[in-house]
Amino acid sequence: MDGERWDTWLERTIVTLIGAALAMGILAFGGVRVGDFLVVQALVGASAVVWMVRLATVRSHRVLWPPVAWGVVLAVGWAAWRTWEAELPYTAWGEWMRIVTYAALFFVVLNNLHSQDTTQGLAWGLIGLATLLCFYGAWQFASGDNTVWGLGRGPDFGRRASGSYANPNHFAGLLELLVPVGLAAVLAGRVKALGRVLLGYAVLVMLAGLVLSFSRGGWLAMAVGVAFVTWPLVRNRDYRWPAVICLVVLLAGASFLVLKNPFMRSRIEGSHDLNPEARNSRPHVWRAAWAMWQDHRTLGVGPAHFAERFKQYRTWRANGEPERAHNDYLDALADWGAAGTAVAALTWLLLGYGVVRTLRQVRRDPGDIEVKRSSRYAFVLGASAGLVALLVHAFVDFNFHIPGNALVVVTWMALLAGYGRYATDDWWLSSRRPWRFVVLLLVALPLVVLIGADLQRRWPETRLLNRAKVEPAASEAQLATLNAAWAKDSRNPWTAYQIGEVYRLRSFTGVKGYEAMAREALTWFDRAAALNPYQPAFRFRAGMCLDWLGEGERAGEKFREAHRVDPEGRITSFYLGWHELQRGDLVAARDWFTRSVTQGWPQYQPSLDYLRIVNERIAAAGAALPVKPSGTP
Repeated sequence: MDGERWDTWLERTIVTLIGAALAMGILAFGGVRVGDFLVVQALVGASAVVWMVRLATVRSHRVLWPPVAWGVVLAVGWAAWRTWEAELPYTAWGEWMRIVTYAALFFVVLNNLHSQDTTQGLAWGLIGLATLLCFYGAWQFASGDNTVWGLGRGPDFGRRASGSYANPNHFAGLLELLVPVGLAAVLAGRVKALGRVLLGYAVLVMLAGLVLSFSRGGWLAMAVGVAFVTWPLVRNRDYRWPAVICLVVLLAGASFLVLKNPFMRSRIEGSHDLNPEARNSRPHVWRAAWAMWQDHRTLGVGPAHFAERFKQYRTWRANGEPERAHNDYLDALADWGAAGTAVAALTWLLLGYGVVRTLRQVRRDPGDIEVKRSSRYAFVLGASAGLVALLVHAFVDFNFHIPGNALVVVTWMALLAGYGRYATDDWWLSSRRPWRFVVLLLVALPLVVLIGADLQRRWPETRLLNRAKVEPAASEAQLATLNAAWAKDSRNPWTAYQIGEVYRLRSFTGVKGYEAMAREALTWFDRAAALNPYQPAFRFRAGMCLDWLGEGERAGEKFREAHRVDPEGRITSFYLGWHELQRGDLVAARDWFTRSVTQGWPQYQPSLDYLRIVNERIAAAGAALPVKPSGTP
């Protein structure tokens, strides 16, 4: 095989792997499950390996290194240091490996997807995939089916389109990234008539999918994205009338939907998501994130630590367990602090600097006698608009933490940075061997090694944990599988917790040797609590074992520890009531169950059931029942 054919084969392999990674991230529930993301990670890692081969064997292959590349390197290095220092190492490691995967994707796309046909093919492929998912979303809306690929997506999303995502808001985020690219190509791109018609149809279908997602943040973000595309075109006389007609049609359609569709009006007017007085509304989560940052201003609480630390900061109105802050900016401040957020902001600023320079170069001069469309200009404008739209949506959601969307974001960032080669030649590194090997050894190789090491550890662990879920509860097979998973990675507190649960459930049957089983369970719960001191479940499960063993004083200490780390948790309050019930203090138990009932909405059903039982026992004992609880437990 000659050198040119070899280089072409390597490039096509890389494009195929990147396309597969993006499709997998989108189709597999947005890539939010660990096992699905590991597949994406393997595909990105494989593309990085092929890039390494290209660096080592193709003499003519040059490396593009725009300013934003330094921002990516700095972000990865900062995340590595914060992961090393993190209080919850297993959680931090998983977050860092996401960042490493995105960094590998960025450098691979930046340095290999230079062909305009490749860029256009990748963008059209993603638009086509999103269009098909919008049809699936329309079926979800019309049929009322509340599943994705046969799996339930939660009780709150009925009659909302979400495509392959569990959350309709995140599906809207994907469409925000793609609609502006398609719209810019229709209005300003060099596309044949049939292709323009098909792209226009795809844009309309994606806009319909966004409407049916009923994501208010998505609607607002899309309006910003469309304005970002059309406003420069309206100011350019060559594109003015198509852009004006597009705006008029979209505004008329939006007005009709808002005025004539009662469901849309109720979604806009009647939702309590932003009401600070409503239970479980976003403002309560934002307050917790803000308070978290106030206590850890410079460095934050740690990578992806928000979910675990939220319990110490929530109010009685927020009984949920949000994984993220529903505001990517507050989430960044809480997790990474001002310093880490500044590093991320620097990367975006460097990208913006490159995009501004590129737009000036690829934009057609409106004084040209002949109207000349530019696919380069259309893509740079559309991809920039998509990123701006998602940045707007980030004020009320966490799309940047959904791998399926983050992969598209990183791809758009890399392609935009790569288009900087049309603005200047200063960002090319020499094709001489030393520069290629410097990048190979100091950038590509470390990323590949990290991804490979993570796959070697987490792939078998994840496979074992998934197998344990389908094994009979508390069986020998389940215990053996969990122990095997623990052997793969002894940093995961939830594996230790599940092993403890096996022993606790066995002990609570009262079989011979139940005391030894309870103490073994206690050992595992304490081990889990040492790995994650902010999870109350580890504490109150240990307390339950001690109550079972008749060690009430020690059990009380465990339950008080759970309450300290989760003072407004209704489940924690329930178990404190359960503990008082074991002690025989019916009044104290009633107070804790009453407190649990008042914490959040809907009311916690186990607390309601136990409260009824306790009240019946108190009434049977002849005790007077006060109208209100006797005070804060």
